[in-house]
Amino acid sequence: MINIILGPPGTGKTTKLLDICRQKKEQGVSWDKIGFFSFSKKAAYEARDRARDKFQASKDDLVHFRTLHSFAYRGLPVDRNNLMKSKHWKELSSLIGFDLVFDTNDDSIYSNSNHKFVNLINMSRLQDISLEDAWNSGDHTINWPKLDYLNRCIIDYKKENNLFDFTDMIVNYTTDTFSTQFDVLFIDEAQDMPRIQYNMVDKLIKNSKQTYIAGDDDQAIFRWSGADVDRFINLEGNVTVLNKSYRCPKTVYELANRIISKVRNRREKVWKPKEEEGKINQVADLKHVDLSSGNWLILGRTKKIRNEKIESFLKDSGLWYGRGEHRPVVPSTLDAIDTWRRLKNGTPISLLEVKNLYNKIKSGTGIKRGGKTFKGKDEESLFNLEDLKKDHGLLVDGEWHEVMDKITEFDIAYLRRLERIGEDIKGEPRIRVSTIHQAKGGECDNVVVLLDLGRLVYRAYVKNPDDEHRVFYVAFTRAKENLYIVEASTADGYLI
Repeated sequence: MINIILGPPGTGKTTKLLDICRQKKEQGVSWDKIGFFSFSKKAAYEARDRARDKFQASKDDLVHFRTLHSFAYRGLPVDRNNLMKSKHWKELSSLIGFDLVFDTNDDSIYSNSNHKFVNLINMSRLQDISLEDAWNSGDHTINWPKLDYLNRCIIDYKKENNLFDFTDMIVNYTTDTFSTQFDVLFIDEAQDMPRIQYNMVDKLIKNSKQTYIAGDDDQAIFRWSGADVDRFINLEGNVTVLNKSYRCPKTVYELANRIISKVRNRREKVWKPKEEEGKINQVADLKHVDLSSGNWLILGRTKKIRNEKIESFLKDSGLWYGRGEHRPVVPSTLDAIDTWRRLKNGTPISLLEVKNLYNKIKSGTGIKRGGKTFKGKDEESLFNLEDLKKDHGLLVDGEWHEVMDKITEFDIAYLRRLERIGEDIKGEPRIRVSTIHQAKGGECDNVVVLLDLGRLVYRAYVKNPDDEHRVFYVAFTRAKENLYIVEASTADGYLI
């Protein structure tokens, strides 16, 4: 019997699965008989890390806490050297005369391509339908003979070179006679799985004694990458709804419910917000949001909106922010500035720090040409300002923005603005920017959502509004306290 756990935003789907996992461990189920699979690598690693802390388990114990394609890869006789990579797509492009701009994506079973032919081929495989059916239901500007030719070329190229991709992993596992038997099977974020992953899950279920599948169809925002939300909606089994959100305040809850009620095909579920009221603010422009203090998550619908509207505004405003691991100024520059300040204050610095510092200073201006000599010096060597000026070619001793003439004027101006307002550029940024899709699973005290869609997304929104309702439902429900909604700057915007 399948146990279905529906988890609205902030209700703790993964926590619930881990609690059940603990119960099974207490009942004597061994780790090798527990399979815990998530849609993305990020979600799988998070679940594994939480399990390690919760159960004091080792990484080896949690060998089956992973993504489905990673599990398929481990279960089949394949080698990573045979994985289809960007270099192979480039080679194939040159062989057949197609410019296939293609990058493999380790965080999913699909790959990202800017080529619409490749996208359609991949989508047909993820949805487990024929290429012709996918073509008939899609963009008819795509030439069928050309599409069919490219598909056959890809198949032949992989076969001749003994190569496979992430989708092949899933297909091979599904068709192989081998299957791991689990006492307990957990599937998290199931609403994001494409049909081909469901085929694999079906096989795992048949070989498992108990199955727990968690998800929320209201948060299914990856249909564009093949996710089969209808399959999740139609799952049959014992249903449990987690009905208490520990994230969403009342005002956000009310708006979110109003948005998601517009979706035509969904599982009805009743849940409650936390006790706090929260606050929703609707503004005409991002500049009307006071970002000078507090923790913030700012969300744009597309990468272009994130880059051109959000990041540009933050840089112009002199606000320090992060985008995943990305920072608006490269870490080596920040390290060099910190090094220079310590050097000026009389603190000796290492050889590695000197070399990084010198990389930001032009020879002939701040460093004597041919003067960067460190013969006989090793990584343990320490240098003060006078040492560098006397023996190692340093010609200057001014402020960092006067000395480091390899840093762009834009970055210098930006960093000096940050200094003036007292932003901590060495610590974790208190402002994070993201697309809505990348922020799924995240939360923040203060969330800003831009309603701009862009022309292409707006066209899709008009044809199928349900997908965008789900996307903005996810966006709004990231807020733990305050939600700021920025009106669209054009007519191509989401309508609340």
